[in-house]
Amino acid sequence: MESFETVEIDRQICYQHIGALFTDIVLQAGLNYQNIVRPRVQHLLFNYPDDYTRESFEQLIAQVGLENLIRWRHPEKLRRMRDLLTVTAMYEVDSCIDFKVFLGEKKNREKLLEIKGFGPKTIDYTLKLLNFDTVAVDRHIYSFVEMANIPATGYNYTKQVVEYAADFLQVSRSAIDYSIWLYMSQKLNKKSTETSQLQLVF
Repeated sequence: MESFETVEIDRQICYQHIGALFTDIVLQAGLNYQNIVRPRVQHLLFNYPDDYTRESFEQLIAQVGLENLIRWRHPEKLRRMRDLLTVTAMYEVDSCIDFKVFLGEKKNREKLLEIKGFGPKTIDYTLKLLNFDTVAVDRHIYSFVEMANIPATGYNYTKQVVEYAADFLQVSRSAIDYSIWLYMSQKLNKKSTETSQLQLVF
């Protein structure tokens, strides 16, 4: 394995716009973040900065339609958004701070897992966005663990391996999560560049 270094991240940065947060959470699975998810999140932040509560976000949905607001048409992710709004409204979650407090309790995280399409990774990803110190196991982390000749057998086991590594290195879980993502992304980009160069040669 090439040299791996841990990088600390600024944990002061946190979502304040719940509509943008929910859009990030709902769209991120299986999609390219930079090209697809981020522009839609920024669209909400830049065009509707004052509509940062769940209630105002739902009012916007009533006015312009969810599909137009988040610029997405596929029904599955739209359903997840509506389900997320329903659950958070049920528990009177209106702001990002409310949501962070809500997710501080395990029973409430389990309540979100009842939403079809929400799994452990979705919950951990959400916690990361709200500055909880956690690891969200994705394809980069699975690949990284396997590169270390450790079998990545399931979500919870792989998460524990990375958490133990963070404790051993005396860094935060968020730091090792980000460091692995950065390392693997750079590795994939390097491989892609080398492949393109080979194609040009031949």
